[in-house]
Amino acid sequence: MPQSTVALKPLSLFQLFLLFTAVIFCCCLLGIATRHLTFLASFWPANSVLLGLLIRFPQTRHPISFIGAIVGYLLADTLQDTPFLLNVCLTTANLLYVFTALALYIRFNALIRSIHHGYFYLFLFSFCCVGGLSSSLFAAITLPFFNTKFALGSFVTDFGYWFTAEIQNALLLLPAMLSAPAFAEFRQQLKEFKTQTIQEILPLFAVILSIAIGYYDAGPGSLLYPIAALIWCALRYRHFSVAMITAISCAFIIYHVSQSYLLLYPDQYLHNTISIRIGLIMMTIAPLTVSSINLVRSKLIQELQHTIAHDELTSSLTRRQFLQSVQLIQQQATQQGQTTAFLMLDVDHFKQVNDSYGHQMGDRALQSCVQTIQAQLRPNDLLGRLGGEEFAIFMADTSLEAAHACAEQIRQHMSQTAISIDQQRYFFIQLSIGLCICTPENHQLIEHLFKQADDALYQAKRQGRNQVVIST
Repeated sequence: MPQSTVALKPLSLFQLFLLFTAVIFCCCLLGIATRHLTFLASFWPANSVLLGLLIRFPQTRHPISFIGAIVGYLLADTLQDTPFLLNVCLTTANLLYVFTALALYIRFNALIRSIHHGYFYLFLFSFCCVGGLSSSLFAAITLPFFNTKFALGSFVTDFGYWFTAEIQNALLLLPAMLSAPAFAEFRQQLKEFKTQTIQEILPLFAVILSIAIGYYDAGPGSLLYPIAALIWCALRYRHFSVAMITAISCAFIIYHVSQSYLLLYPDQYLHNTISIRIGLIMMTIAPLTVSSINLVRSKLIQELQHTIAHDELTSSLTRRQFLQSVQLIQQQATQQGQTTAFLMLDVDHFKQVNDSYGHQMGDRALQSCVQTIQAQLRPNDLLGRLGGEEFAIFMADTSLEAAHACAEQIRQHMSQTAISIDQQRYFFIQLSIGLCICTPENHQLIEHLFKQADDALYQAKRQGRNQVVIST
């Protein structure tokens, strides 16, 4: 699922007004620059940018934002000497698209999330289609009343040209706007891109190659040359990268093919342009949907892997995952000549906790225990639940003194951590800990370390509990 909503630095109403006025004004000027001959703009980013901002930043959905956008629309066309009433007509048509699509998104956003996040773009496409229908109908009905170059001759032509432009612009801009990562994450993705191997760059190279072939072909089939390469990208790259590659590729194809048809067949330009746009809209949806579904699948696999590897109650590692991880890290530590520590921990008199306060409070005690332990560990230390109230810790690159100090901190903090029963009652639990050290000179198998730490734990139990014993 794309990143649909994020926090925005608080803005005053005046700043919000200026922001939307400036953004829409600049987008309109960009769109005006793409007007061919006497036609409407072939690329009009203002509407989709406005819709994307309102979806991505919900806190900007304020009347002042819409007022700023209206000023931006009107000001841009005023600078082109567009008559005032025609300017109002065009602005109203633009806002109809944005209002309709945004209202549908807000109304059905919960439904999208509950059905399947992978189909987000299909829903978004549907909302934009409805918004485009309302906008295009209004424009096609009202434009003929004005003596304007924007009326293309017939209702069907006016409607088709406006409608396909809205959907085309939405699919080129919205996916990138809604999936754009935060700046820190974006910098990380750039670093990853710079370190990619030749094999990892192949999908992008395939897109560039297919577009280049289509450029020199210039036939009607050239539109579809990049589709296989774009789907390949959708299966290999991050979602934002796919959105950007798809947008840039389709924008280039639109410009190149439209220009070619304008020069070769000026009398059929409108018909061909509408057909080209519809074809590109269909082509754009494919890689975006594949990428979105692939993103959801990857998240589900990660969640499943996390569920398998972590204990459901305490979120510590399961016994199997803990021992597998220890095996791997211990091998690395041995190769690097590091000292490691293996700790076994057991909650003292845990059966009494369950008998006195109930199993629900016993579960809460275990959760509190894990939270307290994790607060004292380093980021790379491992914590696993071996079963019941028994836990284990593995520490790489440590020393006997550091491991013993950590164990003592855990024991002391746990004995001082109150576990509340209600607002007035609470209880405490204590830990017995067995510690085993493995030095590079005295390498041992994991099973032997496990046994030594377990023996030290039981020695701590026999000596009165609530203490740390080091294996000898």
